[in-house]
Order: sequence, then structure tokens, then C-alpha cells
Amino acid sequence: MSGSDILVERSNGRATVTLDRPEKANSLTGEMFAAIGDAFDEFAAEDVDVVTIRGADGTFSAGVDMSDVPEWGAADPLVVRDQLESIHEDLRAIERLDAPVVAALEGHVLGGGLELALACDIRIADESAEFGLPESEMGLAMDLGGAQKLPGFVGEGLTKYLIMTDRTIDADRAFDAGLVEEVHDSAAFEDELRALEDDLASKPTYVHGLAKRQVHSARPLNLEEAMQQAIHHAIAAYQEDETQRRVADFFDD
Repeated sequence: MSGSDILVERSNGRATVTLDRPEKANSLTGEMFAAIGDAFDEFAAEDVDVVTIRGADGTFSAGVDMSDVPEWGAADPLVVRDQLESIHEDLRAIERLDAPVVAALEGHVLGGGLELALACDIRIADESAEFGLPESEMGLAMDLGGAQKLPGFVGEGLTKYLIMTDRTIDADRAFDAGLVEEVHDSAAFEDELRALEDDLASKPTYVHGLAKRQVHSARPLNLEEAMQQAIHHAIAAYQEDETQRRVADFFDD
């Protein structure tokens, strides 16, 4: 299965979802999120043991494609809200799946790419991976769950640091902070990824599903409300003149 710059491969009860837009550093579009959501809805109806999400050509994702951003400030806020709510639902499809979902992280893991990785169950990183949330440089607010979910991984301080400074952290710091569960050198990465998939696939899927429900039940009770609030904050930021200037400068560079 392929389409919308997403490649889905199935083999022996396992599935790999590849962000297949290497000419744009696998930057994510609304169509790509929709294709991911559709794929996970299909996995839920199938006998899938483990799913891995990764990016083509040695990079996970440089974030959300910026080409639509200049239009967001002038768009009907309800239209933007509906678009973002749809992407939130696509991310929930990943979290709902009983089978474990692994994010295989290499190269850029930025912005919306990092938020996509946070929706997965386990993150395994190549030593080349770098993590960051560059939205503030363009005056944009977080809108896909990074500000709400990341504190549960790395704490408030590092979350604010990543959002406010536009700086990145490397794979080793991400591991030490609790953002990723494994980090490996490039020579061993693929073998270690296969070993992790083998380990996860060897266990009953229903046990993984029960574990996910138990862990997710301990999340803050206001997480969904906060995710909705993020949409409204993002829309407000899109309409700021300073944001429009910074976005225009980004495309001029």
C-alpha cells in the first residue's frame, strides 16, 4: 500500500509505515497524516503483531510542511480547527492500536515529526537523530500535542527549553532525559530495531493492548481538553502579524 507520500508494507504479521518524502526531509502534510490514520484503522481490523513508523533515506521527519502556513492566518478559524482536529484523530488511531508501535528515529525528528513520535509506544533512536521543536522561531504555537505530552517524558523544564529556544538535543541527551527508550550507533541500528520488533511480536497482542490502556489511564485527566486548547492557541498565533512576517521571511530565505 502506498499513497500520499506514505508507504505501508506488511510481512508476517508486522507492518512498517514509512514517511516517503525524502526530497522534503519527510515533512508531513495533512494528506500524510490522513493516510497514517487510515493505515492504523486498517491495522486495528487485522492480525498485526507490531508496527514500526520510520522515515525514508535516513531521516524521520523535519516536521509539518510549511507550504500551507501562509494561508492559515487568513483562513476561517473553523476550517483550521477542523483540519487540526482531524490530525489529532489520526494520532489517536496510533495510540488506540493494541499492537505496539515503534518509532524508528534517525536524522531530523523535529516539530510535528517529534509529535508523531510521541504518539508511538516506544522510541528507538539512531545516534544521528536530533530532536527539537522549532515552531517558536516562526511565531507558531504547538498544535499536535507536543506541549501536552512531552512533560510526561522529559519534565516541564526541558519541554519549555525545547519549545522556547528552538534548539535541538542529540540522541544521547534524548535518551538520558527519557524521550527515547534505546539509542544505538548507526552500524547496529537496523539489527537492534529488528531485535526490538522480534521481542514485541513474541508477546500476545492483547497483553500489549491492556498495558497501553493501563498506562494511558494514568495520563493527566485534562489531556484531551488541553489538546483542544492547543488548537485555539495555534489559530490565535497564526493570525498575529509577527507570525505572518516570520513565516514570510522563512519562505524568502
